[in-house]
Amino acid sequence: MITFNASLIDHFKRMFAYDQWAMDLLMKDLEGMPVPDPTALGRISHILTAEEVWLSRLLGENLSGVTTVWPELGLAECRQKLTELGKKWKGYLDHLKDGDFGKIISFKNTKGQSNQAAVGVILTQVFNHATYHRGQIATAIKKAGGEPHSTDFYGYILENK
Repeated sequence: MITFNASLIDHFKRMFAYDQWAMDLLMKDLEGMPVPDPTALGRISHILTAEEVWLSRLLGENLSGVTTVWPELGLAECRQKLTELGKKWKGYLDHLKDGDFGKIISFKNTKGQSNQAAVGVILTQVFNHATYHRGQIATAIKKAGGEPHSTDFYGYILENK
C-alpha cells in the first residue's frame, strides 16, 4: 500500500523530484533518437525555460536574458539546463518553511503585465505545467518513431519507494 503522510513542504519536494525524474526520462528518449524530434525538443525547451522564469520570480531575480518562453534550445543545452535548474530548485525548496506557501510574490508576466500569486500557487503551476507538456512530448516522440518512457507519477512512486 502506498500512503500519503507528508507535510506541504515534503509534498512539493516530492513533486520536484518527480518532475526531475520525468524530465530526465524524456531527455533520455530524445538523446536515444538518431535525430531528436523538433516538436518534443521545443516542448522540453519551453518547460525548462518556464521553470527558470518561475524560479527567478520566486527568488526575486531579474531574468533579463530570457526574451521568450519558447526558445530553440539544442539537446545538450536542455540537458545542461535541466541539471542546473535541478540544483537551483532543490536549493529553493530546501529553504522553504511552512509559512512560505501563502507569501505573495509580485512579478511581471511575459507580456509585461503586473501580477501577484502565492508561492503555493506558483509551485503548483510549475509542476502541473510540466506534466501537461510531457504528455505532448511523449506523443511527439511516438509520432517520430520513438518509444517514450511512461512518466506517470505512480510509476515514479513505485520506482522510488
